[in-house]
Amino acid sequence: MKRLPVRPIAWVLFAAFLVLLPYLFREIRVHIAIEVLIYALFAVSFNLLFGYTGLLPFGHAGFFGVGAYGAALIISHFPGMPLLATLLISTVAGFVAAIVIGAVCVRLSGAYFALISLSFQMFLFAIAYEWRSVTNGDDGMSIARPDLYLPFLGKISLQNFSNLYYLTIILVALGILGCYLFLKTPLGNAIICVREKDVRASFLGYNVFRVKLTAFAAAGLMAGLAGGLYAIYQEVVATTCIDNNMSMIPVLMVVIGGSSYFLGPVLGAAFYVVFQDWFSSMTGYWMIVMGGIFIVIILYAQGGLVSLFAPEKGWRWRKEHESDIEGA
Repeated sequence: MKRLPVRPIAWVLFAAFLVLLPYLFREIRVHIAIEVLIYALFAVSFNLLFGYTGLLPFGHAGFFGVGAYGAALIISHFPGMPLLATLLISTVAGFVAAIVIGAVCVRLSGAYFALISLSFQMFLFAIAYEWRSVTNGDDGMSIARPDLYLPFLGKISLQNFSNLYYLTIILVALGILGCYLFLKTPLGNAIICVREKDVRASFLGYNVFRVKLTAFAAAGLMAGLAGGLYAIYQEVVATTCIDNNMSMIPVLMVVIGGSSYFLGPVLGAAFYVVFQDWFSSMTGYWMIVMGGIFIVIILYAQGGLVSLFAPEKGWRWRKEHESDIEGA
């Protein structure tokens, strides 16, 4: 008797659950789902650098904030701009910022890379904080969520959170799929090779600087999209979306979820958002508990939560690529 294809069935059931989610839960749960999706894309973009390129950026919120402020400024000053065009521009803004900043950052490694990325994020934060005539400083920018216009469908109101949810899940799914396909290309293999042994990669003919810069730019691209979606969802953009706390959020999500598995950051984002919503309703000290969970995972479950579901696969991509590199 053949075994049932559990894995495909599980994915089909999960996809059906995501499609039907707005009809299964109250609006407040749809809010949480949207937040999970946005942070999942943000965490996946961070893991492109941390898990796959071997770089730890402490200032990744800089690109998230650039995307958020870009979307907010366009909506405020060009209210007739189509929503998808606004999101495209905010995504490109994160990409351009990543290229400019990455051209400096990726020349360094280790603690120096982490600190210089943090310095650039603090610089962008200072611009958002001080340039009050444009960004309104720490008071934030309030925006009206625009409607979405699509051919043949006409106007779709995003004040309806079911519509906003479906827009978010489609764009986030495309972003995560894009990251996955990017890592399956020869350039994605080069990124793994550079992460493992950059000296050997240079001997094999790879331009280490360009490979790292490409990964950095791709991460900024996805973070910019996540920031644009965040601005539209929140209808307000403030310096909190580009500060040090926002930079630490994807670190927590990736470590808790598991950096060694592609969807580990998605699991970490879901855990972080749901846990925060649940525990913060009971006590204001939820961050202490989250910190304790982070410490326990660092000490005893370095594969993250994903290792509890797929312990034999937690480090599979690392081992596969290590064998490829050794063979090279």
